[in-house]
Amino acid sequence: MLVRIASVLALLGLTVAAPFWLRPEQERLANAKTERLIVISPHIESIRTEFETAFVRHMRENFQREVMIDWRQPGGTAEIALFLKSEFANAFGNHWKKETGLPFDIDARDGFTNPRVDPSGDDTAARARRLFLESGVGVGIDLFFGGGAYDFDKQAAAGALVARDLSGKYGPGALREAHPDWFSDAAIPSGASGEPFYDPDLRWVGAVLSAFGICHNTDSLARLGIEPPLERWEQLTDPAFFGEVAMADPSKSGSVTKAFEMIIQQQMREALDGGLPEEEAVAEGWDRAMRLLLKISANSRYFTDSAAKIPHDVAQGDAAAGLCIDFYGRAYTELLQHPDGSSRLQFRMPPGGTSIGADPIALVRGAPNPELAHRFIEFVLSLEGQRIWNYRAGEAGGPIRTALRRPPIRRDFYTAENRLHMADPDVNPYEIAKGFVYEPKWTGAMFYSLRFIIRCACVDTHPEQREAWRALIDAGFPPEATAEFEDIHDLIGYARASGDIASTLKEKDKIREVELARDLAGAFREKYRRVTSLCRR
Repeated sequence: MLVRIASVLALLGLTVAAPFWLRPEQERLANAKTERLIVISPHIESIRTEFETAFVRHMRENFQREVMIDWRQPGGTAEIALFLKSEFANAFGNHWKKETGLPFDIDARDGFTNPRVDPSGDDTAARARRLFLESGVGVGIDLFFGGGAYDFDKQAAAGALVARDLSGKYGPGALREAHPDWFSDAAIPSGASGEPFYDPDLRWVGAVLSAFGICHNTDSLARLGIEPPLERWEQLTDPAFFGEVAMADPSKSGSVTKAFEMIIQQQMREALDGGLPEEEAVAEGWDRAMRLLLKISANSRYFTDSAAKIPHDVAQGDAAAGLCIDFYGRAYTELLQHPDGSSRLQFRMPPGGTSIGADPIALVRGAPNPELAHRFIEFVLSLEGQRIWNYRAGEAGGPIRTALRRPPIRRDFYTAENRLHMADPDVNPYEIAKGFVYEPKWTGAMFYSLRFIIRCACVDTHPEQREAWRALIDAGFPPEATAEFEDIHDLIGYARASGDIASTLKEKDKIREVELARDLAGAFREKYRRVTSLCRR
């Protein structure tokens, strides 16, 4: 009996201990490590894994230090922005009450991250802003790694990102002093094709580059009777693609919003090249692009929350084509590649239809471990770190398991020697950038407005929109119904988009924003129902 009890107790002990012994080696060893880098990021698992592996090795071999990265992933860049906003409000609220003895009222809450508030003033908002910008208030995050320059600009303006920590020794600003040659036209220029590659105040700096294009499944195109390749945004409006286009919700994905912005910028450029004065070309190009985006949306099968799902579904044949970030497209092309080099997943960048944008990294205010964060930024921007982005898997100094297929930001990386080891030796983003010039003054201030408009006109009204488009296709696009579908001037034309829609969103009055969204979505539902009715008469 005692033997049986002892056996049961032993088995219970093993049951309790097993989860600890069976944990991944890195997780078990982490308890013994004293250095932990906390990084918030929208990057996919392969990027996180390869950079953590490389950085751990780098720190061990060059500094004899054991480190680990604690990744935080609340979602895409939009979700990260909400997370940071909430966490900083809680952290600074406590700091404000401790330092001033005053309640954290609405003026202090709205003022401390508002870049339009003059911190030299004497009112509550100004005092809160000044106290925040002078503080080391943090949210337990060291680095923000990955996303678009727009999202990093917003966080930098709010004060969540800093060029240096309070000591002044760590951060991108300090890194430029240590490596001035890195921040030059020969290495990391200030920008290209109209896109910034780092913040003028060094609150963020680009780590890698990205462009946008179309991924398509050659088997699906054959099934639909469509000749490949797809090389123009306009091709996605073909009625043959009805229910076959994969899209992402721009309110959840900054990268997809950027792709929409590229479509708009190209239409504006073409209107300008057609002879219109700049102001008229901007308005005309916007309206043309809105009509084009409505048609692409009408062809879409769904709006996902993740841009990474688009090439996956296209590769699986669940969609025939989709708007895609370059590295997702290239990665899936390689994943599905046959021994003869062919692949059913193809990616194309529309000629003159995309700029080359920076995917940044930044030090977060109040970083718990600013020195280690500084080391990580330094590693990512070094030529050693840049190899991880585009060396073939298994190459010396490259990624271990997965080729990331992303173009490094450093211009001096593109050498004959490095091309021998690159996964995409023929891709030079600085050459691609010559075919497109992004004009921030045209659409930069309307990035959030664009997200809002697409959500109201396409995402929230997608069932009615698809029904109207299906009716147009079945009826052979009768002129009156087609004109009704394309008439967007009063609802989301450039005059209104840059006028009351933009001004309402800038006011940050959530009640008014919700009312505007309700009214605009309601107007588009009625429009789509009229189109359907006109087609069925």
